[in-house]
Amino acid sequence: MKSIAATLGFLLLSGLGLAAPAPGAIDALRAEVEALRPANHVWRAIPWKTCPLEALKAAREEKKPIITWVFLGVPTDERC
Repeated sequence: MKSIAATLGFLLLSGLGLAAPAPGAIDALRAEVEALRPANHVWRAIPWKTCPLEALKAAREEKKPIITWVFLGVPTDERC
């Protein structure tokens, strides 16, 4: 009985490798994966500071203003 089940399982699994994907399936899958990737927004490239003192020091060195973003919650959640 075990040998029959093993033989049927082998035949079933070996037949799965023979099926070729549909012609546009791979391109559709790639497009779906690309849609799920995060967009390349400019604000993601900004070296954000979590410490106000570090931000103040960097702003003074670069002679740039400080923009403050404040929200309630855990800042490491990476969402607002």
